[in-house]
Amino acid sequence: MKIDITITSLSDNKVQFKLIVSKPLRKYFLKDTFYVQYDRSLDIKNVDSSILAIPMVAAIAPIAWSVGADISVPTLDAAYLRSLAQVKGVFKDSDLKFSFSGEIYPGEAVTNEFGGKRFGMLFSGGVDSLTSYLRHKNNKPDLFSIWGVPDIPPFENKFWSTMWAEISDLADRDTIRAFQIKTDMFRNINQELLNKEFGISWWGDVTGGLFLLGMCAPVTAIRGIGTVIIASSYTQDFQKALGFHPSIDKNVSWADVNVLHDGYEMSRQQKVQYLCRNENIGYLSHLRVCWESAWRTNCGNCEKCFRTIVGLVLEGVDPNKCNFDTNTKTLPYIRDCFRKGKIALTEGGLFMWRDIQKHIPEHINTDIRGSHEFLAWLREYDLSQYRVNRLRKSLWQAYHFYRNKRIKVPAIKRKIRCYYYIFLTKIKLV
Repeated sequence: MKIDITITSLSDNKVQFKLIVSKPLRKYFLKDTFYVQYDRSLDIKNVDSSILAIPMVAAIAPIAWSVGADISVPTLDAAYLRSLAQVKGVFKDSDLKFSFSGEIYPGEAVTNEFGGKRFGMLFSGGVDSLTSYLRHKNNKPDLFSIWGVPDIPPFENKFWSTMWAEISDLADRDTIRAFQIKTDMFRNINQELLNKEFGISWWGDVTGGLFLLGMCAPVTAIRGIGTVIIASSYTQDFQKALGFHPSIDKNVSWADVNVLHDGYEMSRQQKVQYLCRNENIGYLSHLRVCWESAWRTNCGNCEKCFRTIVGLVLEGVDPNKCNFDTNTKTLPYIRDCFRKGKIALTEGGLFMWRDIQKHIPEHINTDIRGSHEFLAWLREYDLSQYRVNRLRKSLWQAYHFYRNKRIKVPAIKRKIRCYYYIFLTKIKLV
């Protein structure tokens, strides 16, 4: 089996790719054309094609490894080719049930050097990336924000505008540069089928960090960047999410660019503590953690918003000063959602709630809209006994999906196509 990659056009700062794939692989790709478009302030025309190919190779290499397909590309950066061999080795040592028989065959492996000493970093405005930004603020890093990954699809213009306004405001405040990168690559890969076939979260367990870092490669060539920072999501106590793990990220490189996986020694609540320091607290007005809301920065009603609200009140900080809108009903509502099994907790989410519990002191000295009573309850709550009520969870999620204005025709069409291929796979017609 084989996947051929070609760059078909390069205009309007958009790199367009075409894939030719063997018939058994077509179910994994919802389209055969993909694009990545860079900020209008950048000019990618003079970037070598061996660097421009990296985003597409990064997106599909794990698929090729999983099913045993070869990738053919006219040209690829030599350092990146070597780094992928190392990343593949890390995946091989995991418990992923992949074939690993596929290889990457560039027509030419090109040695590139940018000679850059500057810093860049992936930035969404969440707890992880904001912490890493403040830890490296003195280096004046460029901020790279990617539109088209799981939280904000490329057709969600209003959602992206809300997020980008916050990032641009922060960049202007600190006189640094922020660049947006837009892509349809993630949306055109049948992640749902891959999830089911391999029993994993394709984004979180496999491809997330590799995908995001690959998107940055052309920008580093233009901006003379030698180090790209990606914020950690977990600590060494949680080993299951290889998609965002230092063992992957530290092996990713291209040209003379290296990757720094930052903050791995800090748990999420420790990062919240860091953000709540006097010298950092002013930046919390730019905090954006939510993946759900297309009409406001943080919806305040999803699991990620819940744990951030709770983390903030634990540190004695009013969430309403951090892009949330809470009242005296918010914390009782969160407790009610736990009691009724409405919240879908992943292993990673459960790990982070336990981290919050560990940081709740015996004597709680603050009370923000009932936080004293809520935290006393959460400290004693047995998370190991938490069970999701599937009906309540589904109804709760459907309501908030509607309320947050995420029901869009392109998303519905995509889901139908994904599950069409899942059905055909199940009855062995593809």
